[in-house]
Amino acid sequence: MGQNIIERNFVVSFLLGLGVIMMMAFVGERLAIGLLKYGVPYGEWIGVGIGAIAVFIAFAAVYTRFDSVYGNRL
Repeated sequence: MGQNIIERNFVVSFLLGLGVIMMMAFVGERLAIGLLKYGVPYGEWIGVGIGAIAVFIAFAAVYTRFDSVYGNRL
C-alpha cells in the first residue's frame, strides 16, 4: 500500500504536529485553571501534565488507527 498523506507531505506533517502541541497546551491550561479553582495544590503543574498526556494518548490512538489503513510497516 501507499504511504499516508501525513508522512508523504512535510507541510501537513508540520501543521499536524503544531496542532497537537497547541491542543496539549490548551487542554493542559484549561485543566490547570479548573484544578486551581478548586484549590488543588500544584494544580497548575498537575493540570498541564495530565492534560498534555491525555491529548497525546488520544492523538496516538487516532493516528495509529488512521495509519493502519496503509499497512503494517513495523
